[in-house]
Amino acid sequence: MKIPISGMGCVCALGADLGEIKKNLFAAAAEPVLPKDRLQSPYADSFPAFMASQKILKEKQKDESYGFLFLRKAADEALKTAGINPQDLQDARVGVIAGTTVNASFNCFDFYKAWRAGKTADHGPLLDYLNTPLSAALQKHYNLKGPQMTITTACASGTDAIGIAAQWIAQDMCDIVLAGAADELNLIPYTGFIRLMIASPKPCEPFAKDRGGINLGEGAGLFVMESPQFMKKRGAKAIGYMLGYGTCCDAYHPTAPDPSGAALKKAIENALSEAGLKAQDLAFINAHGTGTQDNDAAEAKVFNALLPGVPVMASKSHTGHTLGAAGAVEAALTLLCLNEGLIAKTARWGAADMALNLIPVLENTPVAAGKKAALSDSLAFGGCNSVIALAGGGIQV
Repeated sequence: MKIPISGMGCVCALGADLGEIKKNLFAAAAEPVLPKDRLQSPYADSFPAFMASQKILKEKQKDESYGFLFLRKAADEALKTAGINPQDLQDARVGVIAGTTVNASFNCFDFYKAWRAGKTADHGPLLDYLNTPLSAALQKHYNLKGPQMTITTACASGTDAIGIAAQWIAQDMCDIVLAGAADELNLIPYTGFIRLMIASPKPCEPFAKDRGGINLGEGAGLFVMESPQFMKKRGAKAIGYMLGYGTCCDAYHPTAPDPSGAALKKAIENALSEAGLKAQDLAFINAHGTGTQDNDAAEAKVFNALLPGVPVMASKSHTGHTLGAAGAVEAALTLLCLNEGLIAKTARWGAADMALNLIPVLENTPVAAGKKAALSDSLAFGGCNSVIALAGGGIQV
């Protein structure tokens, strides 16, 4: 598989666009803050989160969620990067795939709260959920015609969206696909992770000895992916390539990863096989790296066995865990690093956990000569393990 990526957009705690994100990613500027201005919760003055800037939040329109705002902004930037005016796509086969968790159902919270209290509930949020999934909303926003799918495989949603988009193009279902994911900070997952006792009251430290759990984040990432024929017709250039996709469910536990990492290992093997890559071809792997004890241990076990010596990037130390958006945000950061030839350091890292035998990249590190690609992996509730292989635009694959 070699599917060109012609455009990319991203919104997260690091910035409102790729230029701002790039500047802050390599400076480790983003810090989690207490979300008490956004969330009415007794926990909101104790557990920090990586939030989008007020500059972005102020752009939310009355009839849209923050999640759709993030996706819309990322899509606008991706189309601009690709040199595409949406009006010029009316005769093309344009697919839209959007991953999410919060926008799938959590925005119905006010409806359910009122209903449980015996009050007359406003049906608006429920109707939006039923009638306008995230992909359909983006399709409508640009007046596009083609297949659309909203994916909710928990924290693997963004990775799966990009992987399935590549399949749509490879199978000649579409000329072009807008593929990504978005999620916003929301009371249900925020309190849920705290109740599960895997949220951290301090900034997260993936793979560190004293890691205390996750910080939630929010944002969106989106790729414009095209068939080679359509790109040639447009006279466009690729900024990167989607090379391989692997997914495997371990069915081990509703929320905990399989300690053996067997399904993650299989997903990585499938992605590498489809990409025609070996471990020695990889510049780095952008780990799921949540900062929880169980997730980091399972990943470390697989990386040590399957990808020994491959540098590990822990981008959630910059963005927090953006839930359903994580795979897409991290794919964007992965491609950004490949094109910059620089692996971003892990922010605020403490002492090594000797039991893991894994230390992530601690200083901004040049990509080693001759390395073709990088992996980005996602581990999700429900046992979903998904992996994509990406290459930068200037690398021959």
